[in-house]
Amino acid sequence: MSDISKKQSAESSKKYSLQKHILAVNGIIVALIYLVFMCLFGSNILKHLISLITVNQYLLIALYIIVFVIIIDIITIPLSFYGGFVLEHIFKLSNQKFLAWVKTEIKKFLLSLVLLIIMVETMYIFLRNFPNSWWIFVTIIWIFFSIIIAKLAPVLIFPLFYKSVPIENEDIKKVLVSLSEGTGINIQGVYKINLSKDTKKANAALAGMGSTRRVLLGDTLLDSYSLAEIRSVFAHELGHHVYHHIWKMLVIGTITGGLGFAICHYVLSKMIEILGFQSIHDIAAFPVICIILGALGFILMPIQNAISRRFERECDRYAIEKTNDPEAFISAMDKLAEQNLADRTPNRLIEFLFYSHPSISKRIEMAKKIIQALP
Repeated sequence: MSDISKKQSAESSKKYSLQKHILAVNGIIVALIYLVFMCLFGSNILKHLISLITVNQYLLIALYIIVFVIIIDIITIPLSFYGGFVLEHIFKLSNQKFLAWVKTEIKKFLLSLVLLIIMVETMYIFLRNFPNSWWIFVTIIWIFFSIIIAKLAPVLIFPLFYKSVPIENEDIKKVLVSLSEGTGINIQGVYKINLSKDTKKANAALAGMGSTRRVLLGDTLLDSYSLAEIRSVFAHELGHHVYHHIWKMLVIGTITGGLGFAICHYVLSKMIEILGFQSIHDIAAFPVICIILGALGFILMPIQNAISRRFERECDRYAIEKTNDPEAFISAMDKLAEQNLADRTPNRLIEFLFYSHPSISKRIEMAKKIIQALP
């Protein structure tokens, strides 16, 4: 690539990244305004209107959540459409047609709605019956729920959005078999997913637990990268398995979730009447829970991202050591940055707050240091 092309690519990645961050911040602001409005006025009104339809607590909660989620989705549709469809086409990163985007968004909406109703119904059972210790029970339920979702995601959730098939290319299979030896993952657990139906971006991931654990490689990666580069990307994903990162992230999620529910209990038990709600198990107080959990998540996000970046650095080193090919790692990073329009050198504050992976420049710099240290 010429210097002019590199400069144009860098400028495009900066613009793309900036717009993504602006959209994310705007999304947070819109959601916060909505939740504050619901806390002050809308939630009690919504609950009252639904109570005219039914007095059954389970049905009331379900209908409340359905309307609550529909409203926030309607409010944020412009941001979702621009960020998920328009912006991707402006920067020529998307293959997705409008109707396909709509279909995907409907699937996401229905899936998240079903899961949210299950979680909220369960939470309010404990809020009604164990008002002083509900948060402990809900934390335990959260642990099991997270494990179940993590285990079922590759076989029940991912197929709703992307088709996956075992790797068929014999040359690639031989490379992956050799890397998999001794790690606990066999080639039957490596799948190709059809990312190209929606995007030009390349990606790979480790998903699932136990018998459902598998490495997912996008066709956009498998069809465009050399064997050495695929080998390096695959080795990185193996690193997540070797270092038990999925389990570690579940533990971190459990701790933060438990802390969040404990804070919710404290606020609700101390301020429920001041906030204008009838009891700790009043569904109208649900926006308060959302604000507390959202605020805690935002506060802890830099810490969680820092942990995630550390895990990614571990896997980068593992990939280089496992393949003994830092040049292929650098080449793969270069291609990923170009193909995904990644900002190679983001602002340090932006990276600290929002990046779950080290910047591309830091990942390449690490690999170059390894090359320099070679005898």
